[in-house]
Amino acid sequence: MSDDVGMLCEPYLLLPDETGVEVAWVTDRRPRASRLVFAPIERAERLARLTPDELHRANLGALLPGASAVETVCTRLPAMAEDRDSALPTELIELRRALETEVIVSREVWRVSADATGLVPGQDYAYRVVSDGATSTVARLTAAPPPDAPLLRILLTSDHQLGAPVPAAMQQASAVVGPFDAVFYAGDFVNVPDRASEWFDDARGSAFFPAMRSILPSTPIFPVVGNHEVQGRRAAGAGLPASFDNALPLAVSADSHSLSNYEGLFPSASGQRYYAVTFGGVRIIALSAARVWRSGRADERPEARNVSSRYQESRDVLDDPLAQRHGSHIIDDLSVGSTQHTWLRRELQSPEFAEARLQVVVMHESPHSIGVNAMPHFAHPVRLEERDATGRVTGVRYDYPSSENILLRDVAPLLEAAGVDLVVGGHSHLWSRFTSPAGVHYLETSHAGSTHGAFESGGGRHRARPPRLWNSHNALAQGDPGGLAPVVPNIRPQLGPEGQPLPYVADPKLSVFSVLTVSADAGALVESYVVDSRTQEAPAQLFDAFPLG
Repeated sequence: MSDDVGMLCEPYLLLPDETGVEVAWVTDRRPRASRLVFAPIERAERLARLTPDELHRANLGALLPGASAVETVCTRLPAMAEDRDSALPTELIELRRALETEVIVSREVWRVSADATGLVPGQDYAYRVVSDGATSTVARLTAAPPPDAPLLRILLTSDHQLGAPVPAAMQQASAVVGPFDAVFYAGDFVNVPDRASEWFDDARGSAFFPAMRSILPSTPIFPVVGNHEVQGRRAAGAGLPASFDNALPLAVSADSHSLSNYEGLFPSASGQRYYAVTFGGVRIIALSAARVWRSGRADERPEARNVSSRYQESRDVLDDPLAQRHGSHIIDDLSVGSTQHTWLRRELQSPEFAEARLQVVVMHESPHSIGVNAMPHFAHPVRLEERDATGRVTGVRYDYPSSENILLRDVAPLLEAAGVDLVVGGHSHLWSRFTSPAGVHYLETSHAGSTHGAFESGGGRHRARPPRLWNSHNALAQGDPGGLAPVVPNIRPQLGPEGQPLPYVADPKLSVFSVLTVSADAGALVESYVVDSRTQEAPAQLFDAFPLG
């Protein structure tokens, strides 16, 4: 085999069940031949010594007794591309040259996958993957743990988005707490989802897969959709960030937005962007709770509006629906009567939910938050048209009434009534947690080296609010839209300027990750750790812990 295929990332694990797991990896062209090879864990060293040619051999069993070889499925991810703002590795010479004359250049990216089946529950296996002459290192795989597994450790994280401290934080997570049995990822993997380098080889060193290379090859990931998984319509002469900002509702145009790269890399267990599975007795309910991000610009006078934002349309696009932004619109509806809400209601009444030893909801935007992105309310934008005396539209603005907050009005009551143990969210790049009167815990653990700040009631920071024209009483300057008070970390809280303990972590010098431990003897415990980017060699420090159930 000639070594003409490059492997863009180490393999990662998906969709584990009682007897198998999917192994996926990504190459820079379509390989002529690919294989997954796995064997009992005690043969790991022997597996590591096999050459690419040996891994491809028909008589592999003679070289590695007990080994299984699985052929693969290859799928191109056609939306993967680069633009002039991509931070490309120096060796991608042809791509760099093409971008001297083109604004966007398609990049060849292939997802290769194979199913490891027939696994003995509770037994670890060593595996490698090979595509032509390119091979992975040896990693570990296993079937999903049984419902009564004696110990599970699950990493809770989100919103990596090329954060410079993320690789060190994830290495610390592995070193201090791991190995993990699963990753629950609450959305926002990269910044521009169609930019391939942000997933695989961004020259700044924090692309998603390399940052997670100490975890994902041996740990199945359960992801949910965030706003940064949504790419918009491309326009001639515009780069990829411009099309990211141009995600429109499907009602406006059939090609108004795409999640093809996210869906290609992480196929859902249900075929939808929401799903429910049981892993080690933990019922995971993954919701699609994301809306397109827009800036907060709000100009009272229609003639002054030269920017489309979450609150307004630019005066220059009022006659062109495809040029408008249509506010901060929701990707997949969660309101009563929607397909997702009906599915969620049925799931919370299912035997699988009732019989689980723990129920965890993962969603990008959560009902409770003191982050900047808790405003405007999670509501469908209400379009308000301003007209002159002749009836001509002179301005368009959008309101988000508090009474129509879908997460608080339609989703949280279902979760509370069902007795969900934990809701994991992200989106605002901070750490905070809440406990409702019904005993449901809400945790945001999305602070991965960058932060949008915290806005607790009575604190020193205030969210920007639009002018009165926008019913600004609906926009909270401080606090949680659901009215809950954030819980102060109970082990080592961060301190404010006067030495007061803070109910959040929102410091750009820090990164946070959380770990859910489920034990047959000690129940379930959620622990949160902080990593200081200034002293990355120091171990992660535990600063909060609380039990579930």
